[in-house]
Order: sequence, then structure tokens, then C-alpha cells
Amino acid sequence: MTSFSRIVLPVAAGAVALTMLAGCSGSGTDAAAPSPSAPAVSDTAAASPSADVSDTPSAAGEPSDSPSDSPSESPSEAGDPGDAAGHNDADISFAKMMIPHHLQAIDMAGLARTQAGDQWIRDLAAKITEAQDPEIRTMKGWLDGWGEEPLPRDHEMPGMLSKADIGKLAQADGSPFDRLFVTQMIKHHQGAIKMAEKEIASGAFADAKAMAKTIVSTQKAEIKEMKGYLAKLK
Repeated sequence: MTSFSRIVLPVAAGAVALTMLAGCSGSGTDAAAPSPSAPAVSDTAAASPSADVSDTPSAAGEPSDSPSDSPSESPSEAGDPGDAAGHNDADISFAKMMIPHHLQAIDMAGLARTQAGDQWIRDLAAKITEAQDPEIRTMKGWLDGWGEEPLPRDHEMPGMLSKADIGKLAQADGSPFDRLFVTQMIKHHQGAIKMAEKEIASGAFADAKAMAKTIVSTQKAEIKEMKGYLAKLK
């Protein structure tokens, strides 16, 4: 009996202890389970809205760039020099005649670089070339846009020198060249002013009328300078 009770009592005590431990562990699991799962859900929920908010401005920022791109293309298209709906026959005639007229002045200025005796004449020739060469390019652009071509260089127009006149200038040198150059250029400028004033009065293309006004003011000032130079030579 003694030996049996010694065996049974420890076994029974062990069973009671296991039962109590199981009860404690079960209650601990039920109490602890909600706490880990709750933060996990709340963290995910907090992360999700923040991700959506950060993505929304960047996505909204992209469409805002596209409207600013489209207007930048229209000014370049509208600024095409040949695309002027308001030009008329006077504008076309002005450009067609002034191009060969300017080209002759540049030819005369080219002779001055090597044959002029006075530095003042060479400086004047350089100034004429710098002013008229860009104007030739601009007027050529207008004519290209209008489907027109400049007149031949030997076309008769106000102030244009004859081949004989150009020949005399080409054969002169030093002081005789200076006097002849100024005399011929005054006549040439007067013809250009006459054509420009006609464009101002009859033209419709704003850019052509503006160039004509520049030609009038610039070449009138140069005529005054050249007449003053001739007066000093006498």
C-alpha cells in the first residue's frame, strides 16, 4: 500500500499541475493575441493613406506640365516671317526691288575696302554693308513665303547706277575714288528713300513698312554725312 500511494500521489499531483498550466497558457494566449494583431492592422492602415497622398501630388504634377508645353509651340508658328496675311502688291514690289538695290550698294562698298583713300570712306562702306546685308536676308525670307523672287540686278529703278557708272568707280583709286563713291552713293540712297517712302504710303505688311521707315531715317542721315564730307573736299 505504501509503495502504491507513493506512486499515485506524484502522478496525480503532476496531472493537476499540467491542468493548471494549460489553463494559464490558454488565458494568456487569448489575452495577448489581440494586441499584436491590432498594431499590425493599424500600421498597415496608416501606411496605406500616406502612400496614396504622396503619390497623388506627383501624379497631379505631371498633367500640369503638359498645358504649359502646348502654348510654347504656337508663338514660333505664328512668327513665321512669310506667313503674313496682310501683305499686298506694294509690299511685294518693295522687297523685289530693294533686294537688288541693296546688293548694288554692297558691291560699291566692297570696292571701297580696297580702293578708298580715306578711312572715313571705308568706315562708311562698312556701316552700309552691316545695315543692308541683314535687310536683304529678311526681305528674301518674305518673298520666299509669298512665292516671289527678287528682280534682276540690272532692273531699272530709282537711284540704280548703270554698268558704266560702276565701271568708272571700279577704275578709280584714292581721293578720286572717295569723291566718286560719295557722289554716287548719295544718288543711290536717294533712290532707296524714294522706294521706301512709297512702301510706307502704300504697303500693308507691318514688318515691311517698319523696315522702310528704318531705311528712310538711316539713309537720310548718311546722305547728310556724305554731303558734309563733299563740302570739306571743295
